[in-house]
Amino acid sequence: MTLYTENFEIGLYEPERDGGQYGWFEHNEHGEEYGGGLWFELGQLVDYDGIGGYLPKEILDALEAIGFDVEDMRPRDEN
Repeated sequence: MTLYTENFEIGLYEPERDGGQYGWFEHNEHGEEYGGGLWFELGQLVDYDGIGGYLPKEILDALEAIGFDVEDMRPRDEN
């Protein structure tokens, strides 16, 4: 599955039997320089890589809109 937001393309692979799932994101203009990987467990975003500090709100909102729990990855001031 691929999601498209204003600034990002977000890809999701099929879930594994154990409930794990992998995905990725890439900026529409900056590509892989502002992209990375996403790791899910049982419908919850548990880790990411590629950019430091935080995942953009746009990515978190898109994942949440399709049913993923992303609360633990939001900056404290967004909760």
